[in-house]
Amino acid sequence: MAIVLHMINTTSFKTTEALISQALELLRETLPTSGNLMLSGGSTPYVIYNQLSPCPVHPNRNLFLSDERMVPFNAVKNNAHNLMPMLQALKCEDRFIRVNTGLPIEEAATGFADELDALDRIDLGFLGMGTDGHTAGLFTPQQASQKTGSPTLHTNRPDGMQGVSVTPALLRRVERLILLVTGESKRTIIKTLLNEPETIPAGIALADHPQVELWTDLGKPF
Repeated sequence: MAIVLHMINTTSFKTTEALISQALELLRETLPTSGNLMLSGGSTPYVIYNQLSPCPVHPNRNLFLSDERMVPFNAVKNNAHNLMPMLQALKCEDRFIRVNTGLPIEEAATGFADELDALDRIDLGFLGMGTDGHTAGLFTPQQASQKTGSPTLHTNRPDGMQGVSVTPALLRRVERLILLVTGESKRTIIKTLLNEPETIPAGIALADHPQVELWTDLGKPF
């Protein structure tokens, strides 16, 4: 059965710098308000986070990542470790919900799920998309079509690592979901997302989401 994304508004910025500037502006508007924020790992998001100057963060706002590799916290490939400069600049480390990668993976996923279940409104979330069509830690159609109501799952990743990811059920709770997809190498997968979403994990995972935005630095057509 074909999958149709309910709504995907595409914004094509003239440059990567313009996209980054818009994302920074959105974060500065969002952080001082109540709600919860999902962040993505990846090269473009970290460029954005590292340029975010200190700004007020609402005392009730929590932040969390869409996925994490099961590696020590101080490892280069640990997403939370790479996010710490932003959290420290914003002075909100105590409101960051991270995967405890020191636990066995089942316990880490369950603990992360319990904390995400306790959140009320998740008003904004950022995701990336790989050239293979994955998003968050959802690398296969089976992972992306999980019908579980749990907000997390643990997976074996293509890079040989284990990981913990949010599920489609959690993604549906995010009111405004923005896919940050940059670079010429992503043009083909963007076309696939827009025209054949049922063939890639990102399209499958986002199929039931009421509002998805695609931000890219590539010109149309896709």
